Amino acid sequence: MLKFRTITLALRRAVVFGAVAAATIGLMPMGPAAAQTNILADDALIVAVYENRAEKVRELLVRQHPKSRADTDGRTALIWGSIQGSYDSVELLLKDKVLINQADDVGKSALYHAAQNGHADVVELLLTYDALIEQENRDGRTPLMAAVSAGHKAIVQSLIEAGADVTVSDFTGRTVLDLARDGRSRQVIRVLEKAGVR
Repeated sequence: MLKFRTITLALRRAVVFGAVAAATIGLMPMGPAAAQTNILADDALIVAVYENRAEKVRELLVRQHPKSRADTDGRTALIWGSIQGSYDSVELLLKDKVLINQADDVGKSALYHAAQNGHADVVELLLTYDALIEQENRDGRTPLMAAVSAGHKAIVQSLIEAGADVTVSDFTGRTVLDLARDGRSRQVIRVLEKAGVR
């Protein structure tokens, strides 16, 4: 009965969201193996922010829709906005006093996700609203480390100028310079060296 219900749900989602590929049930994982988040089946605010529909976000906030609801991975609307680079929607959430430092299930904050995904404008906005610059994820990595790993020079520079600790290391002992060397971004390495990292 449980497998039938799971298959029925998968088919319904495939039809509703136009996911034709999802209709090939034999290729779709079932149960705990299917850990991917389906944000389209989640909260209306998360969807509106994900799609950066500022007017819909504004409408939901006026109607006092809960801002801290999270999807199955612990990602809130603010976190999804930071992942997607939905500047307008993120700004509306911040003006409405959303919990800025709330982290997802692996400890990544909105600032971490924005830094990791290269959204410099969202990073600057989050810093303006006093996002914790040294907030670590479960691996002991900070937003600076995320930006360094991804090779986002402008974000690395912004975080350093905002006071990010360049001497930090993660739980395995890897420093920001180690991560920059792994990413092979000479520009990021130069920024770090200019900031005094050795």
